[in-house]
Amino acid sequence: MKGFADYRPDESRRPADTAISIRGALSDDLEACARLIVTRTGGSVSDRRERLLSDLENPDRYVAVACAGEEVIGYGGVVRHQLVPGMPADTAPSGYYLIGLIVAPAWRRHGIGELLTADRLRWTAERADEVYTFVNLGNAAILDLHQRFRFEEVTRDFSFPNAPLEPGTCALLRARLNG
Repeated sequence: MKGFADYRPDESRRPADTAISIRGALSDDLEACARLIVTRTGGSVSDRRERLLSDLENPDRYVAVACAGEEVIGYGGVVRHQLVPGMPADTAPSGYYLIGLIVAPAWRRHGIGELLTADRLRWTAERADEVYTFVNLGNAAILDLHQRFRFEEVTRDFSFPNAPLEPGTCALLRARLNG
């Protein structure tokens, strides 16, 4: 599947040779984040960068980056979704959602996805008692990652605004925070 890491559950993580830091993104990081996103989704780097810039300016959104030295090697986001009248009945519930976890191929299997997820959960726990995500059922690596963080499946029958979800290919997951 395009952009998914090869799933090798029996292969152990390798320690990184370089110190990895996780932090909230800065505007100077957005070009590298946009390039990571485009490797998975396609599209324009400049369009992705502009969307990320608006995320930085929105207090209901968070952009986390993983860095090896000064190099951005991973990205993950959090968005707040709010149901509004007129949305389809199967629309995912209101709340915070982990989105777009991407680690540069050369840096996979170093625990970076786990570090980015922990940081995004920390940020969300300061604002909510639960968090959601939706994952492609064909991405076993991300399903396992979320299971380690105690996410549980809510449904496979849902839609999410502006997400190109094919029926039956994704699961909506939820984790309780702060307790």
